[in-house]
Amino acid sequence: MTHPIRSALLSLALAVAPLSAAMAQTGPVAAIARGDALVESGDPAKLSEALELYVSAAEAGSVWGQYKAAEMYYEGQGTEQDRARAAELYGDAADQGNAWAQYKLGGMLLTGDGIDPLPSRAVELLDAAGSQGNIWANYQLGDAYLQGDVIAQDLTRAKFYLERAAEQNNAWALLRLGEMYRDGRGVTKSLTDAKTLLEQSVAQKNSFAMVSLSEMIAEDEPERAKALLSEAAELGNAAAQAKLAE
Repeated sequence: MTHPIRSALLSLALAVAPLSAAMAQTGPVAAIARGDALVESGDPAKLSEALELYVSAAEAGSVWGQYKAAEMYYEGQGTEQDRARAAELYGDAADQGNAWAQYKLGGMLLTGDGIDPLPSRAVELLDAAGSQGNIWANYQLGDAYLQGDVIAQDLTRAKFYLERAAEQNNAWALLRLGEMYRDGRGVTKSLTDAKTLLEQSVAQKNSFAMVSLSEMIAEDEPERAKALLSEAAELGNAAAQAKLAE
């Protein structure tokens, strides 16, 4: 026969178990919300507390806790800058499929930003992030294939990833694609397509696109070409400033 007190304790334990599980799930969410509020307060003295909250959420398995703690270690907010630790936390979040963490860690591994470079793994991560629609992952991977400095140049792949980013109206991808069509690199040369793409980048105030477009239209539209160079120079573009000084 079960003792009445033991029976009561068992009933209490069964009643509390679901509540404890629920608190375990909402705990990291509350920690992240508090951390966000501290960061958004703009008080530098509160950043270390925010980091502690993000780390506690990260240790509980929260993907956003991992990502946000990684961001703070990467930038040195609330702590000494520690990009190796940031990479670990980005990796935890990337393993859970977080596209931003995949993008950030992919970029670090591609360039050796605070950690040893590992281009093959970088490509995997950037591709995974890009497949989820991360605009900057698509741009970075496309540009890497275009330049061929870190990974082997592959203009077909460059076009694929840059087009993905351009479809999301990324100004830098539009610039790079415009230059590819202008020069006939990996695509059939088309000044019409090049101009269209560069115009879309210019509309977003990309000063490098302004310089490229000004060079294309210099003969047919000299006044606009000069205006583009002037605008680019005002935005701090050194190439535009040099051309205007000639």
